[in-house]
Amino acid sequence: MSIKKSLKSIDAIFWFVGVFFIISLIFVPGFAQFSAIKSLLSQTCVLMVLACGVHLTVLNGGVDFTSAALLALTTVVGGSIISTGGALGGSGLAIFLGIVVMLLLGAGFGIINGFSVVTFKMPSFIVTMATQMLVNGLAVVYTGGSSVTGMPAAFGSFGNGSIFVIPYILIIAVLVAVCIHILLTKTLLGRQLYAVGTNPKASLISGISTKKTIFKIYVISGLCAGIAGVIELAYMQSGSVNYGSTMFNDIMGSIIVGGTSPLGGRGKVINTVMGAFLITMIGSVLNILSVPYYMITLIKGLIILIAASLDLVKTKKSMAQ
Repeated sequence: MSIKKSLKSIDAIFWFVGVFFIISLIFVPGFAQFSAIKSLLSQTCVLMVLACGVHLTVLNGGVDFTSAALLALTTVVGGSIISTGGALGGSGLAIFLGIVVMLLLGAGFGIINGFSVVTFKMPSFIVTMATQMLVNGLAVVYTGGSSVTGMPAAFGSFGNGSIFVIPYILIIAVLVAVCIHILLTKTLLGRQLYAVGTNPKASLISGISTKKTIFKIYVISGLCAGIAGVIELAYMQSGSVNYGSTMFNDIMGSIIVGGTSPLGGRGKVINTVMGAFLITMIGSVLNILSVPYYMITLIKGLIILIAASLDLVKTKKSMAQ
């Protein structure tokens, strides 16, 4: 393959990320500092893991609103168990139990979402919007609206430590993305998911268990939310009912900017990971430049709108051929 063909085969999101990163290094004061780059990578982790989970539901032509809301519930519940002020006094057992509970909470709501979608044949946006409100309400009831603090030092070392220059939480986030990539490209479930997202009726006729496929992806999405909750709690060293309240737009932005079709059946998780990095980098750069929050939201919205429009144009062209 020639260099020209190799360059053409690179997806647009990689060009966007590369160009924006280089421009930021050159023109944004302080962005080129090692501490700023490390902070950017750490901030990307939660969004990356959440987006990888929701990516699966979007491939199916659905969505998972619950994912971002689970950040609040998992961090306050897990944080109350792990906290030094808890019954186990922040011991190693407390950290282990707290993490297990957070993962079970995420997977549990994934089971609820998947069961409701496949059994009652309810649209995913209705089901997950309802569970999103339920999750947010449970988080407030559990804490009375207050934050959970007092995480043990060992847990803080995990959230803010690193191997050489690579943050521990980034390693966890990358491992999640790699697992999702392998699931989509190397397993039967991945092939079935693309088939169901492209044409659910044809998939059913061909013998694919669409219900099982759909159920599994919501469980995995919920589990990813639980993992993201662990990362958020470790990094922030506190649990809060406000975590994730404005993150869903960034999640969908990462997926759509990465080229995943909101209509289902087409998309790469590696592109979603790059989309998460781009969305986080845009927010970080604009914050450094002291751009008002409403302008940051406006700029992100425009980027997502343009990306979605380009995807629709691309889809229409492929259908016309």
